[in-house]
Amino acid sequence: MGKRKGWYDRIEVKRVTLDWVKTNVRLTDREIELLKIINYRKLVRRDMLEIISPSYRYLNIKNRTRIINKSINKMFNSMVIDKVHEPQRFKQGNTPAVVALDRAGSLILGVPFKQRIKQNRHVLNGVEYIHRQLPSNFYHINRVNQLEVDTILFCEETGNKLSKWILEKPIKLLYGQDRIVLIPDVLLELKFKNKTVFAFLEYDTGSENLRYKEPPIIREKIIKYKKYMMSKLWEKEFPNFPLLIFVTEDLDRVDFFNKKCEENGIFGIGVYYKNYKELLYSLNYFFSR
Repeated sequence: MGKRKGWYDRIEVKRVTLDWVKTNVRLTDREIELLKIINYRKLVRRDMLEIISPSYRYLNIKNRTRIINKSINKMFNSMVIDKVHEPQRFKQGNTPAVVALDRAGSLILGVPFKQRIKQNRHVLNGVEYIHRQLPSNFYHINRVNQLEVDTILFCEETGNKLSKWILEKPIKLLYGQDRIVLIPDVLLELKFKNKTVFAFLEYDTGSENLRYKEPPIIREKIIKYKKYMMSKLWEKEFPNFPLLIFVTEDLDRVDFFNKKCEENGIFGIGVYYKNYKELLYSLNYFFSR
């Protein structure tokens, strides 16, 4: 064991076993709920956890951040979770910590451990230092988490209900001679006043296929959804084929997506990421009449 100094100061336990966890870790039910949420979403920012976790969301807003920070520090110090901050931008303060499951957390939940936060270790003057780094896919994960936060807050503002938020559930089908695997970013179920709506949600950072006016990756994904629709396999799970919502950071891709959906007979809506909540309010008006 070796102590580290600084923001991430904790005793680094070299060998975390189930016996060590049983002896050294005591979590509340609220903290277990938090741990499950972190595991399912892989990487989550602290401020988003405050909204996604029901046990913390309904606390007094003045105390909520203090209480969740106390839980995060407790779990960090006991090797249950790891944490890191996004690189600090010029003339801006620190962003909330990003957390992920650590070795003790995996043992508590009984799931395989995967190190989401990269650790580069080195020893200087007999003291071990750890440089923590977010993986390259964090930005996309974080933006999908933000959509969940926006959807939860929208439901609280309007009295609707977010019944399901299922991440990256694979859909496998055989279409002709082609084996197709479709992995939506999110499958969501929204209960409006007079209607239950299922939707597949795809988030596009706008960073792929930058050279193309008509990005192949978007066209190919729409074709996969069309083949899934034509297979009729969805009828086992949904009363109607789900709405396809495409949220993008590239405004030029909105029209392209909507055009391709129309050409392929899919009920799809492309929206600029800053207008996502406006879309939800439009759906609320449409389905609550």
